[in-house]
Amino acid sequence: MKRGESAGLGSGDWRAMLAAYPVRNVAVEVREKSENTVTVVVKTQKPNYMMPPISWFVPYNPEREIDLDAMGTRLWRWCDGQRTVEDVIDLFKDTYDLSFHEARAAVVDYLRKLIQRGILAVIMAPERPENQAETNAK
Repeated sequence: MKRGESAGLGSGDWRAMLAAYPVRNVAVEVREKSENTVTVVVKTQKPNYMMPPISWFVPYNPEREIDLDAMGTRLWRWCDGQRTVEDVIDLFKDTYDLSFHEARAAVVDYLRKLIQRGILAVIMAPERPENQAETNAK
């Protein structure tokens, strides 16, 4: 089985995920805490239910701060829009001396959390003509 293929997922879906480009949310503010750590500040929207009288008792913070440790900061810096998810996995694998699959599990899980928190977004790679022909043949 080649890299990018998995028995549990359709090979097209898996390859698309590896070929995607993780990019930083340009609306977040980054505060360097040290050489190895950063704090990412994400703006939040005020929920519709936050109106008087609820807003009198429940505090609303228009920002959410997320501290990234050394590993998270390294991943954050690698997600520059120039590298694919597979490139980030390879960098992580080489840095921490892991197998590709160990690194993939860790990186994909961490990227998913950063995306859910609004720190990262994913740009899907455009499908190449040879991939479209392969998909249409199935």
